[in-house]
Amino acid sequence: MAYLLSHENFAKICEFIYRKSGIHLELDKHYDKLARYIDKRAAELGIENFRKYFFKLRFEDKDGLEFQELMNAVTVNETYFFREKDQFEALVNFILPELDKTMPKNRPLRILSSPCSTGEEPYSMILHIVEEAKLVERRDIEVVGIDIDSTVIEKAKKGKFTDRSVHAIPKNILNKWFDKKNLGYQLVDDLMGSVDFQVANVFDKAQMRKLGKFDVIFSRNMLIYFDDASRKEVAMTFYDMLNPKGYVLLGHAEYMSRIVSVFDAKKVDKTLIYQK
Repeated sequence: MAYLLSHENFAKICEFIYRKSGIHLELDKHYDKLARYIDKRAAELGIENFRKYFFKLRFEDKDGLEFQELMNAVTVNETYFFREKDQFEALVNFILPELDKTMPKNRPLRILSSPCSTGEEPYSMILHIVEEAKLVERRDIEVVGIDIDSTVIEKAKKGKFTDRSVHAIPKNILNKWFDKKNLGYQLVDDLMGSVDFQVANVFDKAQMRKLGKFDVIFSRNMLIYFDDASRKEVAMTFYDMLNPKGYVLLGHAEYMSRIVSVFDAKKVDKTLIYQK
């Protein structure tokens, strides 16, 4: 059975997705997945061809929900707790203590996780912060997690995680902060709500401004999905969102110095960090 989405129209909808989200889709990697989704969604809507679906997406999606559903279908959200653990150690052992010395004592330190997926990254920060304990006892720390995918944000808010998701957490920490359930693990009540989860698109300037200013931004393994122009745009958005002397941490395969030159690179043990 042929898909509603032709190769020619794949290029057309990919251009639309790119302009709205900065995400670059490739024919050999993403065509089947996107085509299957459009067939499924068109059937749900009673639409018989791609042209009508695309018209709805472009001109009738006033509240953005149709585009949100499309993004939920095409984005990849695979992660687990304590992934690239050295970066969380750099956060609690170097970055937060340095910020604590220079920032006004009555102001909370704010950390952004973008994208946060189902919550493993921002909750990994929380676990390292509460286990380290010293700083959180004398200063408020706020953690915000954002993702373009609304379904993963809803999952993150529930604090339920699979066995695979928690496999890298040391047993003593796992037993302390999670309750074992029949299917996976539930975050304890004391930590529920410690992350402010929100749906946001990093290319939506209004949404990003509403989040406010941050002292630390984690954005790991997101920029690899963008082209050079989109990477530069996001990097400068993060620069504008950071307070003076704030930090950005990227994935191990991403290098800010290859994108923009406005950050100072620093090495903390095995971790490369970037300061405004």
